[in-house]
Amino acid sequence: MEEKRIPETLEEAYRLRDGAVSVAERDFYQEHVYRLRREEYRARGIRTEISSRRRERQSALQFSREMFFLEVNEITRRRAQGRDEGWSGDHGERVSQNEIRRYTNRLDTYAFLKQLASPHSGAVELYRRNYLELLRSGKSPKEAYYLSRVIGLADESEFREALQNVRRIGYPKGRMPYVVEKAAIQIRDLPGGMILILLTFFASLFAFVWATGAWDQADSSTIFFVALGLVGAGGLMLVSAVFIVTFIRSINK
Repeated sequence: MEEKRIPETLEEAYRLRDGAVSVAERDFYQEHVYRLRREEYRARGIRTEISSRRRERQSALQFSREMFFLEVNEITRRRAQGRDEGWSGDHGERVSQNEIRRYTNRLDTYAFLKQLASPHSGAVELYRRNYLELLRSGKSPKEAYYLSRVIGLADESEFREALQNVRRIGYPKGRMPYVVEKAAIQIRDLPGGMILILLTFFASLFAFVWATGAWDQADSSTIFFVALGLVGAGGLMLVSAVFIVTFIRSINK
């Protein structure tokens, strides 16, 4: 078994860590980064070990984010040139850099917030996996963003099945469930979107109850409008209820 090199400087430890070919090797050199960083802090009069680990953890998060964005840019660049595997130039139009940054940043921010709420979910890695694989399959950043959100925190077998369905029919499960969940995500991304849906539900419920009470007192000239109000309020209440249920289901995704 080849003996691992022991770094003598912090710069050397960073270089060996970033050039590691396996997770075990990266973890080995990461510990030396911690060690050398602690020695640097001691030389500067900082006695706490937490400071070095916190700084390295933030550095690792930033590094992984930069690598994710670089990989996204590489996929879209190669695809635009028609060299990406399985990609043909007629599959779609060239995507602007603004759209790439917009949806990539939105997806990564959502994934980090999801992982903060549930630290052991692995949300960052899973959402990035979803997004990158969908980009490789030929989806635009916008489509990949919404499909990634709908697929959610799926394990490997569930994700492969969903990806196969996307390649075959364009949706993870079916057209209608995807359209409803996508619309719910779009509303949820709006400032106050969930509050708007709740207000719509309760307003339509109030209108439905009022129209029901007015039915008995309505004369022949207004009964049509009361009936129309009942149908409209009931339909709006049903749509709002569907979105509320979809929001609740998406919490675990």
